[in-house]
This record gives sequence, C-alpha cells and structure tokens, in this order.
Amino acid sequence: MKVGKYLKRMREEKKLSQVQMGKIIGRRPERICEWETDKYAIKLTDFLDIVEKLKIKNINRVFRE
Repeated sequence: MKVGKYLKRMREEKKLSQVQMGKIIGRRPERICEWETDKYAIKLTDFLDIVEKLKIKNINRVFRE
C-alpha cells in the first residue's frame, strides 16, 4: 500500500472531506487528492504534521492492511 492510501484512511476515519481536511491542515483540497492518489509524493514532515493536526493517537492503526 502506498502512502496516499494511508492518508486517505486517516481522513476517512475522522469522517472528513478533502475540503474539510484542507482547512484543518492549511492545504488545498486538490493537493490532498494528489497525495491520496499518489500523483504527488507527500513529504514525511507534512505527513507527520497531518497526523498531529488530525490528532491521530494510534498511528499503527492507520498502517494496518
């Protein structure tokens, strides 16, 4: 599974649209779509920032298959 799938899983677990998530993390919804479809690689620092802003407590749950 690529990183975009994990990002999408985090967003869906929080029941957020790409627009809502964009407002929370300060990014355009188009960028979130590009990340989720792996059209554009997300930097590790950005990924970790999203984890923090979405208040993901158990990151291991996100990485389950």
